[in-house]
Amino acid sequence: MSRYLAFVLVLFAATSASASEKSLARTFTVSPGGMLTIDADSASVKVSGSDTDKVTVHIELRGSDEDLADAKLDSVQDGNGVTVTARLRSKSGWFGSHSSNTDGHIEVTVPKRYSANVHTAGGSIELRDTVGTAALHTSGGEIDARNIVGNLVLRTSGGEILAQTIRGDVDADTSGGGVKLLDIDGKIKGRTSGGSVKCSLVGINRGISASTSGGSIELIVPRNTTASFHATTSGGSITTDLPIAATVRKDDHLEGTINGGGAPIEASTSGGGVTLSAEG
Repeated sequence: MSRYLAFVLVLFAATSASASEKSLARTFTVSPGGMLTIDADSASVKVSGSDTDKVTVHIELRGSDEDLADAKLDSVQDGNGVTVTARLRSKSGWFGSHSSNTDGHIEVTVPKRYSANVHTAGGSIELRDTVGTAALHTSGGEIDARNIVGNLVLRTSGGEILAQTIRGDVDADTSGGGVKLLDIDGKIKGRTSGGSVKCSLVGINRGISASTSGGSIELIVPRNTTASFHATTSGGSITTDLPIAATVRKDDHLEGTINGGGAPIEASTSGGGVTLSAEG
């Protein structure tokens, strides 16, 4: 064995040995209608609804012994709510996502009828199959919410947002990715500073607002939708296959009513075109 290969193997062994894990697993008996609260540093989060009366929590952190020495993992029940905490202590205080190389994952199963309030400073968030309001916030990852009954607030500073098959209002905002809000039966707001926006509506129009500084906008609505339409673009054209009684019609500005008027549909982009199409 060469000296170089021996050195590599020793280095690999030392690196592997320095990697540690810290975990927590707990289960709570609850009634439907409660609230899950998650506060995490440097962890991806997945929350799933199930036919159960339990909240089941699994937390796993992986990093160096030094990073994990003061990590605080906890989950507690208060009445019908459960709070999950995964915090990392850095030299400057409790704020781990920018001061360590720790990789974390939190997975929680809740009753189907359960609300969620999730905040993570560094990771993606997934939400599946729940009935209840949800607020999902991350400073550095994607957000993916599907098959939800309830109003959603979705915020990320660095990733794409997908919400699909939602019965409720959706308010989505990202500074660094595309936004797809698909099969939404509710009021729709989609904003991004760095990507395209696609929204598709099912049911009646309760208001749609889509804006981006760096991409195109695509809106899909039922053919019988009633609306007051307002679209502007600085970087493309505006096209529609729905009849619009226009009060303003220019290449970069279209304003008017659809099927006699109704709740507003607004689209604004500085970096692409606007397309409005009908389905059904």
